[in-house]
Amino acid sequence: MSSTQYSSSASSFNNDSDNQGPPCHCLQSTIPCISWSDENPGRRYFNCQAHGFVVWIDKEQPCLWQTRSLLEARDKIRRQSHDIKAFREALDKANAQVAALEISRITGPRIEFLKAVEELLKQNVLESDKKLRTFVVSSWGGFLLATAVLLYAMKK
Repeated sequence: MSSTQYSSSASSFNNDSDNQGPPCHCLQSTIPCISWSDENPGRRYFNCQAHGFVVWIDKEQPCLWQTRSLLEARDKIRRQSHDIKAFREALDKANAQVAALEISRITGPRIEFLKAVEELLKQNVLESDKKLRTFVVSSWGGFLLATAVLLYAMKK
């Protein structure tokens, strides 16, 4: 079941009347599958979970037009699956960009507000520092003046 253009692939299917096939040489049960290889597109076979292919269900191979139709359908499905995957990736990327824009739109004014608040706080701290320095200098000046007056009074 090798493929010339694509790797061989298969899919299992449910057939209620004949769900299990003949046992494999390892005595494990087999399940019905459909081949999607280039050589046997759409052809059904029994598959062992451990060893793979066991025996064909469809004894004859499909005729040329069936093979061609099945291969074209398989290739079209693969292309469409690839396109869908690419569209999903593009959609995810676009959604991420929209989310980033929305976050920046929402947080933009807040960031500006926070910057303005921070600037006001800096100004208040600077003013408070100036007032504290003025108070300390005035207090020391008053202390020195009071000490000088007391010393002068004690000398007399």
